[in-house]
Amino acid sequence: MSIESFIQAMPKVELNIHLEGTLRKETLLTIAEQNDIQDNLKHFKQWIALLDTPDYARLPELIVTTNSWLQQPDDLTRVVYELGVTLAKQNVRYAEVSVNPLLYMEQGLTFEQFLSAINDGRNRVERGWQVRLAWILDLPRDQPRKADDVVRWVTSAAAKKGGVVALALTGRDDAQPVAQFERPFKTAQKKDTPRIASAGDVLGAEAVLEVIHQLEPDRIVDAWGTVDAPDVIQLLNERHIPVDVCMARALCLGWVESYAKYPLRQLVDDGITVTLNSGMPAFYKTSLVDEYLAVIEHCDFAPDELETLALNAVRASLLPDDEKKTMLAEFTTTYAQLRAEHIEAAKTP
Repeated sequence: MSIESFIQAMPKVELNIHLEGTLRKETLLTIAEQNDIQDNLKHFKQWIALLDTPDYARLPELIVTTNSWLQQPDDLTRVVYELGVTLAKQNVRYAEVSVNPLLYMEQGLTFEQFLSAINDGRNRVERGWQVRLAWILDLPRDQPRKADDVVRWVTSAAAKKGGVVALALTGRDDAQPVAQFERPFKTAQKKDTPRIASAGDVLGAEAVLEVIHQLEPDRIVDAWGTVDAPDVIQLLNERHIPVDVCMARALCLGWVESYAKYPLRQLVDDGITVTLNSGMPAFYKTSLVDEYLAVIEHCDFAPDELETLALNAVRASLLPDDEKKTMLAEFTTTYAQLRAEHIEAAKTP
């Protein structure tokens, strides 16, 4: 037994994983063959090669291209199911999965067909693997004209019944001014729909501050640059806004040279509620287990501190309060048992 086996066995929650970034190469090849993609797409082999060695400067283009191969409802159902199996193998009990509905509307699906397809996969995952999935609908920053459509979908009765729990603004800070999205976010807020926003990837703390003031999000993704901005730290703490991080993303995009350089310790010491996530694991070549292990091996965290980060994800989730309370109690008890079995027992001569 070891810290690795302890982390593998820990029950977990993931709050920032994008369906479009989970597709396995083998699955994409199968779907491409079924939909005759290779016969109709120039440079097909080059796109496939980028799945193994992504060019992160072209990542948005790669995501749009490869996800355009998912043209049938069954394609979506399949990738959702495979995601659920992958999460189950990491002992993830609950995940809030971000998905961009606009990608699939462009393939001719209606919102109802899209929602039915992802929920077919979701239901199979819960029945077969006891993993619960909830949906966060993404609004890309480079498509402000689609904002009203996405907000209408995310706040619809069908969405609420179909496991949609939040609206998320995604994409580069500099794609469009954040003010473009203030009205749709206010609409979601009035309809009691939680809001999440990515911020800081290009403009740093300035973008984070702008998002907090104008969009009033319930969570922020990345918040890069926060550690150098006391005013942002203060605001995050005052408003109790958790921050979802994926250290592998920072590494792949060149924000840091290594896991050890990621300012996780500073964020935690500043009182920020941090959650660990895998983001787009297929492209960042990581998993939630890998991210947890990196915290121990490279960021100088102790197992009890890792447990706190894991419980942060439960607290920051969009589960109902009574379910959070139950899950927190269950996870806390299980962690103590696992720690005795995998870590403390390993120290006994």
